[in-house]
Amino acid sequence: MISAASLTEGGDLPDERPADTPTPRGEGAGLSAPAAAAKEEQLTRHRDPRYQPARFGWGRGRYPVGAGRYSVAPAAEAGLAVRMHIEQADPADTRNVRACHEVYLAAQRVDEPGGPWFTDRAFGGWLAVGWGGDPREVWLATEDGSVTGWYRLELPARENLDHANLDLTVHPAARRRGTGLALLRHAAGRAAANGRTMLNGAARDGTPGEAFAHAAGAEPGLVDVQRVLDLGTLEKGKLARLRGPAERSAAGYSLVSWAGPLPGEFTEPMAALYNAMSDAPREPGFAPEVWDARRVREFVGLRPRFGMHDYGVVARHDDTGELAGLTEVSVDPDDPGWGHQLITTVSREHRGHRLGLLLKVAMMELLATTEPRLERISTWNVASNAHMVAVNDALGYVRYGTPVTWAHLKVAAVPRSAGPAG
Repeated sequence: MISAASLTEGGDLPDERPADTPTPRGEGAGLSAPAAAAKEEQLTRHRDPRYQPARFGWGRGRYPVGAGRYSVAPAAEAGLAVRMHIEQADPADTRNVRACHEVYLAAQRVDEPGGPWFTDRAFGGWLAVGWGGDPREVWLATEDGSVTGWYRLELPARENLDHANLDLTVHPAARRRGTGLALLRHAAGRAAANGRTMLNGAARDGTPGEAFAHAAGAEPGLVDVQRVLDLGTLEKGKLARLRGPAERSAAGYSLVSWAGPLPGEFTEPMAALYNAMSDAPREPGFAPEVWDARRVREFVGLRPRFGMHDYGVVARHDDTGELAGLTEVSVDPDDPGWGHQLITTVSREHRGHRLGLLLKVAMMELLATTEPRLERISTWNVASNAHMVAVNDALGYVRYGTPVTWAHLKVAAVPRSAGPAG
């Protein structure tokens, strides 16, 4: 899904995630998840869900780091013997990126036909550096030299050091052969080797990915809901009608917008806005991200890897000069019909002035002049974030596809398969 991780939107009541850009999750970290693909109609579960991880994004045994390859004979259909290899991939190798992207697209066309999907460059950026630049490993499942599945294991380096975020995808033609289960076991081994005790991920409700998580013993967590605004259905004059009352409520604040990288003057104050998401809904026991100017610079430095058109709007308090709120949207020039809402957040001390709505209205007006081919904007919210859901409802967003439920699986609970020790 576009975004396998993402920055979630918060508004006056911020919603936290580091993103799914498309992927991984739009208003969230997610861009976790560019942002996330979606569809109106979901496939029913297959008869044996253990071997059907359609597209299972886990985000947000004994295989040493040097172990580059091992073989396993998964369950085969119709008595055919199939030997699968699992080998580590270099995400900087364009052949590996292309192979993983092809498997991803094949799975998306079956499981999430409504889009949006990662394009080549955005996918390559996400595979290589993720949304936040945390260390990661990519492993491929191959049969007869062809890639049939892969997983990406992200290892948080600042907070939640006992966790690992897993995205796992199997080509539709290779399902029901044990590939997904073999990849999960291998990923659990790599997580353990890196000192992690918990795997995190997510899947659409009612999909084979959800069934796979349930069969693996994962515990359900927060629920994210995707919403999409179809700009073609926006009533003429609606933005102006929304802007007027919001501007009056936000007297004493000014808006500043930009296209492209974050202006350098905003680097330090932006850390405070990102930290404003610390009171967003999150799983019990999960630590919020802590931002400083250095982390902001590192985050901004990753953005060119995705090849996106990035846009931002901030609200600045006139009396103090403080940045009070922020909204960010990205558009992939290779898929210009889709916009991907990243963060919307307002600092606690500046809430109650309808800044979340005003920021989003201003962003839509900016996009109307800079992205003439834009047709839809996708966003994600934790289901319990009533304030931002109300803002999006006022703008005309509607639910898109089934919700995504986050899942958590103890590494020690994943059964190990026989494999070489090194």
